[in-house]
Amino acid sequence: MKFSLFKRGNLLSDPGDKFTAEVTKTGKQVASLIKGDKKTTWTRYPTTETVVETIVHKKKK
Repeated sequence: MKFSLFKRGNLLSDPGDKFTAEVTKTGKQVASLIKGDKKTTWTRYPTTETVVETIVHKKKK
């Protein structure tokens, strides 16, 4: 049985999975999740409350 930090979603379930979050000096809230060959980043802008999601897939060799 694998240990899961977040029991409902298995957010961090495999070795190498990484989650980070920060608030920049300009007030942007940025969260990033790396799972295998996929990196997802969410950026929330303080002036418009807009959230932009960026998904990057690494090319397998």
